[in-house]
Parts: sequence; C-alpha cells; structure tokens
Amino acid sequence: MDQETEFITLDGSLLEGGGQVLRNCVALSCLTNKPVRIINIRLKRDKPGLKPQHLSGLQLIRDIFKANLQGDKIGSKEILFHPSDVDQNKTFICDTKTAGSIALLIQIALPPLIFSAPPQKSKLPLPPRTQKAILKGGTNVALAPPIDFLIEVFKPIVQREFGFNFDINVIGRGYYPQGGGEVILSVDPLVNQSLKPLNMIDRGKIINIKGRVTIANSPKDVATKIISGVSQALSNASLPELNNIKPDIEINIEKITFGKGHDILLWAETSSGCIISGNAVSNRGQSPVDVGKIAAEELLRNIKHGGCVDEHLQDQLIIFMAIAEGKSQIVTGPISLHTRTAIHFAEIMSSAKFNIIKLESSESQQRVQEHSERLDDEYNVGLHMIECEGIGIKITR
Repeated sequence: MDQETEFITLDGSLLEGGGQVLRNCVALSCLTNKPVRIINIRLKRDKPGLKPQHLSGLQLIRDIFKANLQGDKIGSKEILFHPSDVDQNKTFICDTKTAGSIALLIQIALPPLIFSAPPQKSKLPLPPRTQKAILKGGTNVALAPPIDFLIEVFKPIVQREFGFNFDINVIGRGYYPQGGGEVILSVDPLVNQSLKPLNMIDRGKIINIKGRVTIANSPKDVATKIISGVSQALSNASLPELNNIKPDIEINIEKITFGKGHDILLWAETSSGCIISGNAVSNRGQSPVDVGKIAAEELLRNIKHGGCVDEHLQDQLIIFMAIAEGKSQIVTGPISLHTRTAIHFAEIMSSAKFNIIKLESSESQQRVQEHSERLDDEYNVGLHMIECEGIGIKITR
C-alpha cells in the first residue's frame, strides 16, 4: 500500500464501540472513495478485535472493490482499507465458517453495492449487471437482526423510501453454534440516479400484526407454545390501538437448516406504511413461551413510543440518509446508542449533516443542541425527529 496515501483515522472504540463502527465506516469508505485506518476495533469488548464475522465482511468488500486491506486477521484491533475499482466479473462468496450473522454481512455489503456499477464500456446504454453475493453463516442468531427482519421490515422500507432494488433469497437457515446458513444477496446498482430522501414522519394507525415462527430440528409443538407466549403478552398489554387486532402468525418448519433452534419475528403494519417489529431467538434456559413473550414485549415497546421505526431499523437507516440526495426526515422513539454512533461516523466520513429534534408534543418542538454535545438522558425518552442533508452520491455515465 502506498505510504503516501492519506488515511482518515477513526477510533473504533467510541460510542457503541462494536462491529457497527467497522461495517459503516468501511462501507462509507467505498462510497466516498476515502481510505480509512480504523484503530481500537472492539477494544472494550470481552474479546477485542476482529471476530470471524467482521473479518469475513471486510474480505467480501475487499474483493468487490479490489481494495487494499491490511490487518485482516482474527483479533486484529487495527485495519487499513483503501478501495479501488469495482469488480463485476463474478458472484462473490463470503463464508464466516461460524454462526456469524449473515444479516450483519448484508449491513456492510448493501450500501456500497448500490453504487457498484463499473464504467460503461459499450457505446450502447446497457443496464448494469445485478451484483450477487453468496453469504454463509448464521441466519437467526442472538445479538443480531434475524434474516426475516431484513426481508419483512428492512427491505420494503428502504426499497420504497430510497428507491433502489435488491433481493434476499434464503437457501438454508443456520443457528448457533453451527452456522451453515446460506443467503443470496442480489443488488441492482444505480446509474445516473441518487437515492431518494427518506420521509417518514407520520406513524399512522396500526392496521394489522403479522408474524413468523421458524422451527428447525425442534418439536412441532414448540411453535404453538411460542404463539401462546405472544398471545399472553399482547392480551396483557391493554393497548387500545390493538383492540380487535388478531395477530396472523405463520409457522415455518425449516427443512434445509444447520443446527437446532427456533425463533419468531412479529411486525405491525400501519396505515401510513410504517412497519414496527419485535423478535426473539431461542436461548438456553428459555422456554418457547418465554421466546414468544420476549418478541411480543419488544414489539409493544416499539409501538408504545409512537415513532415510525423500531429500535433495530432506526440505526440501519442512517447510512442511507447520509448518501441520499436532499433532506431526509424520520420520527423515532428514543435514540439508541447504535444510532448516535452511526450518525457520528457518517458525518466524519461524508459531508452529510444530521440534526436531532426533540419532539415535546404535537404542538411544540424544542430543538436541542448539536447531537455530539447531548447528554444520554435527552435521548432515552420521548419522540425525536432525525434530519439529514444527504450528499447525493451518484454514478454518472
């Protein structure tokens, strides 16, 4: 790597201090063509440095963008990443060889793949080839969004709001500790077009609640018990807006799977097109009824705050808001640390400008000081509006 290359040095231990910093900053490095040095990677975690999932994601992006990458080994606390040209001559394969989250691999790969069309060689205007990545690891694991969340919540929102097309095809599921799941990510790159700005400021009314219970190498009655837990939690909630709404929960018995497990995703759809979710995956010591209750309680928590997105989608939208063209606005509940982290590094890596407005009531809004100067307790309660003036990334021909 050229010693004269100027790198943006980023401290990976700041704020949330986990793998999200790595994923967002490397994705933004590709999008802005800015080389980065990330230090103190996951420094405050029990096992600091790169884990197999992080390493696999880095190597995937390295291959797609023909990047120079240094420090790519398990346990490394520092990397140097310098993107180059897009490689569009093959289907990319990324295998964590563990139960590392495939959803988090998609988190690092999707934003740069939107703008991964290589220069047009033909004089005839041809659509860019769909980019594909085969991702292997865990589809439904703890401490990461389940693959169903990306399909049922994340995908319809970002496609509709930002205006690009992609697909997530689940070939087989993988659970902890074996992993072995497989997903194909297909992305149609944009040319001569920027992402549209996000505009989600009206939550609307809840019109239905849907769900999917997935059981893999588990007794069939597990699904019934999970649904029972959901029913108990929802009936005890006493939320007027859920009166007369009966959840429609499907049961998915997986035949192509590695490992044993079960999980549930619940999602509420609103009259304005918002999708609010809650999920839970089986864990040692938890009964299936408890799994259902945990997912329902998370859904209820996300409904009660009145925002347009749930706690999982909130931070995942930040990078797209930063690279979109124009002013994006979204009303959310409490601002998560993951969201604050995503905003912090998006502003460093781009010229996008974020602002957070505390919504005191429907009649009165109080603009608070710049997000970098706020105290934690200003984020933890109430409604907020996140605004962003995006940089409007575009590939032109």
